[in-house]
Amino acid sequence: MFSYRNKATACGMWSVTYIIALAVTIACVALALYFSKNISRRGVKRVLIGSSIFTISTEIIKMIFVGVTYGIDEVEFIPLYFCSLFMYSTVLAVLKNDTLRNTGLAFLFFGGIIGASAFFAYPSACIPNYPIYHFMCLRTMIFHGLMIYVGITVVRSGYYKPDIRHFKNYAVALSAVGIGAYIHNKLLGTNLMYISKPLGLEISKWAYELSPEIYPLIFMILQIAVPFFVSYGIFSLIMIIECRKAEKPFRG
Repeated sequence: MFSYRNKATACGMWSVTYIIALAVTIACVALALYFSKNISRRGVKRVLIGSSIFTISTEIIKMIFVGVTYGIDEVEFIPLYFCSLFMYSTVLAVLKNDTLRNTGLAFLFFGGIIGASAFFAYPSACIPNYPIYHFMCLRTMIFHGLMIYVGITVVRSGYYKPDIRHFKNYAVALSAVGIGAYIHNKLLGTNLMYISKPLGLEISKWAYELSPEIYPLIFMILQIAVPFFVSYGIFSLIMIIECRKAEKPFRG
């Protein structure tokens, strides 16, 4: 469960093992959504607190594992990737300050669901390096499953109402993260937020080769805009359909 990287025994992207694990994760998310369909606001807050405790504590365990196994130089003490922002957002989402709370909630819905779905479609982090029963794989499957569950739950319960005006706070917060990640990457040669080096996707490699200097800006803009407006578009479509059924106008 805490063995070294080994591609020979690794789960592998889109292997039969991974597809089964993904199906189990989706089923667990669906069941959790079903059994919490009448969840109260207090219940949602407990889910947010529980999620933050799980993600932060397992992130610490991950750091310890990486440090002990591969050396302290391999440890990322400040995780700054798109999906990593889920950890910070669950904390912001329970604060009393409206701006901070709405910023956290905005990411949970607008960024979290699409971000987790993108990961499941392209699970490049640890799935290619560890067996599915490894701590790293189990943690990442639960982590991203939680992202989808929490993102849906905060809206379905009425705890958060998606608002196009929250894009400002959302964009400012992610831009600040992107700037910090870019500086860190330049100084230490890392690839936080995946903005300094291309992903394994051909379109990402093509964009990087076209202009390595502009690539970080383009990729960061895409990470900010695409999840937000795709999520808002889907939400608006669902609300329009529901309002038509109830013969009420939709005001987004």
